[in-house]
Amino acid sequence: MKVVFSVVAAQSMALAGGAGLDPREALADPALEARARSLFQEMRCVVCQSESLDDSEADLAREMRRIVRE
Repeated sequence: MKVVFSVVAAQSMALAGGAGLDPREALADPALEARARSLFQEMRCVVCQSESLDDSEADLAREMRRIVRE
């Protein structure tokens, strides 16, 4: 029972951590958004290496896009 509770608690915290900014949400500053999009096209997803961060739908790519936009 403790193991199940621990797993549920860990998953809840992980999901809550990424709830701040949608990875596809544009930045308010157009110049910064253009730079972020340029980086997304240059950087490759580490999960699906043949795709750019801009094209990838992997969870890790979403997290990387969120970090770049911060």
